Amino acid sequence: MTEPAAHLAPTLSLEDVNRIRTSCAHVNVPDSPAMRGYRYVDVGGGAAPFYLRRLSAGTHTGAITLTAPIELSSGDEAERGAPALARAAVNIGFATIPWSSLLDHDVCQGVMSVLLSEALVELTQLDLMEASECPICSA
Repeated sequence: MTEPAAHLAPTLSLEDVNRIRTSCAHVNVPDSPAMRGYRYVDVGGGAAPFYLRRLSAGTHTGAITLTAPIELSSGDEAERGAPALARAAVNIGFATIPWSSLLDHDVCQGVMSVLLSEALVELTQLDLMEASECPICSA
């Protein structure tokens, strides 16, 4: 079961692969998101704010988004930089990769697989939640 992930991101350990596989896609927002390359975006209106980390390989782009951060202390929408829980997503080109497909070896080809590999490595650096331990999913 680890071959697809090894093909996509050869630097991932078996533990990293299992953390991604068992995660519900919720993550703790990093303590210093800007230092990690995330930008805070709040477009206003009814849209939830999010953190965005851009990825690029040549002329191709991708991103990791941490959407709708919820402040850990109050459960309200988190302000920029506040300790928060958010939903992680990976976009490669124009496509959002379903969390359940992130480790599939045929989800991206060529340079797009390089972007996915970068995204997987970044995901392993985040504090991924398991559904049974996630305050959102287990509620």
